[in-house]
Amino acid sequence: MTRYQAFRTAHIAGHAFWWVFVMAAMLGGGITWFGSGAEDDFGWDAYTPLTDVPRRYADYLPSDGFDQMGPISLIGFCLLVLTALAEAVAVRKFAAGAITVTVPFAAAVLIWYALPSGHWNFHLEPVTALLVVLVAVAIREVWERRFAPTIART
Repeated sequence: MTRYQAFRTAHIAGHAFWWVFVMAAMLGGGITWFGSGAEDDFGWDAYTPLTDVPRRYADYLPSDGFDQMGPISLIGFCLLVLTALAEAVAVRKFAAGAITVTVPFAAAVLIWYALPSGHWNFHLEPVTALLVVLVAVAIREVWERRFAPTIART
């Protein structure tokens, strides 16, 4: 396999693993790889915060299959980091490679911050959380599609 083929394979796989990570984190209610200190599974009380009216939706139960999203998210993130390392090695540019490996971590921190199960001291309002997640996605996507180094096909 040529250096270009290795880079291109890692680049495409990185896109796929990025979205596996993001979707599993979203469906699982947050990044909960190290446990959660939230009051309930998603960090919300049984009543809406502004009106004290009972919620009209139920929490997901383990039998619903969403308890597997944490490990799937972790596996997707680990594979994402491995593909970023493969890209960094293939391009042979240390600074750009370091940024390529660092960007998924920065995006993951923002997603952890935005989603309720990743932390225990607060929760963001849904619109604010949406904006933070979109910023995280934008950081990763803009880097990978516009600024990340590439290899010319030889």
